[in-house]
Amino acid sequence: MASEARHYGAYWLLATTYFERDVVDARLAELAIVESELLATLHPEPRIHS
Repeated sequence: MASEARHYGAYWLLATTYFERDVVDARLAELAIVESELLATLHPEPRIHS
């Protein structure tokens, strides 16, 4: 989880360096919807890298 948090921080810094904050926030909102839809359809049993 710590590694994923570092990835998020690195990509956040990169995105906000090249794009306006409102553009980055809008894109993250779009991605959150897609990710939540994917998570809702995953197999219910625990898996590694599912």
